[in-house]
Amino acid sequence: MERQLEAFIVHMSIAWTKLLQAKYERDNIDFYIRAANGRRQRTRDGDWVTKPLQQMIAEQFQDSHPIRANLNFFIGLRNKIEHRYEREIAALVTGRTQAYILNFEEVLVSEFGSSESLSNTLRFPLFVSSITDDAVAALKAVRKRVPKIVAEYIQDFDATLEPELTDHPSYEFRVYLVPKTSPKVSADVAMTFVRMDELSSDQLAVMEKAQTIIREKQVPVSDLESLLPSQIAKEVSAALGFTFSVNDHSLAWKYYKVRPPENDEHPERTKSQFCTYNRAFKRYVYTDAWVRYLVRHLSDPHEYLVVLGREMPNRASQ
Repeated sequence: MERQLEAFIVHMSIAWTKLLQAKYERDNIDFYIRAANGRRQRTRDGDWVTKPLQQMIAEQFQDSHPIRANLNFFIGLRNKIEHRYEREIAALVTGRTQAYILNFEEVLVSEFGSSESLSNTLRFPLFVSSITDDAVAALKAVRKRVPKIVAEYIQDFDATLEPELTDHPSYEFRVYLVPKTSPKVSADVAMTFVRMDELSSDQLAVMEKAQTIIREKQVPVSDLESLLPSQIAKEVSAALGFTFSVNDHSLAWKYYKVRPPENDEHPERTKSQFCTYNRAFKRYVYTDAWVRYLVRHLSDPHEYLVVLGREMPNRASQ
């Protein structure tokens, strides 16, 4: 089927709108758009104008809520989708689409009870993009085909969020697959969903060990592609056409909050698309994506002034 992602986002937007309207109606909260005199407004077709989804989201969820971040991501993505590349875009946002529908189920049940649950009709999709090394390479190739405007939207949206928010399963649902090896009994199901916050300390220790194995397998590859601040300064200077110093880089990572400050208790809490912490050498390393992000954003004179605290120099004078 073509245009599956667009259809999914559109129908989920409608579902979320109806769910929140039902909550407002149940709680006797006005969800109509009114004129200054308090009278309800009508569309050209005579229907009452109701609050848009984004407004209801802002009223129902705090700024730092991961469900709000996930919803706002898809509201913006809907306007960026290019049908020719829809499959490639879908491959990049699978974890967020999974969170999108799981969040809906969670709010639906919490507000209207388990009798309204969609658990009998929803299915848990299994994405194989990270099971084999070949699939990982294929996903990287897909990323290169995604239109620039969409790739930049995804990157910029994540850059506005704190690491704790982008790592939250309600924003992007990610799983580690651990095969069941115990003897099968009749009551077994092929897949069991386990919440991290419900595990014992011993179970969490085992999960952390499994995650560490996966991370350690990936670190050598990612570090080969990483850059130090001096390299970042050199590449950004060349692209901008004027000097961007290591000190400027410090101002930039602080402004965009891509990593914690020095001596933070949790140095690993970075925006991983831009920066990671190397525990072996106790230093932060940065990505090519961070270079491109800086060049794109600091090419704007106003943003340059806000981030670095000075006017953008004239290239001709350099």
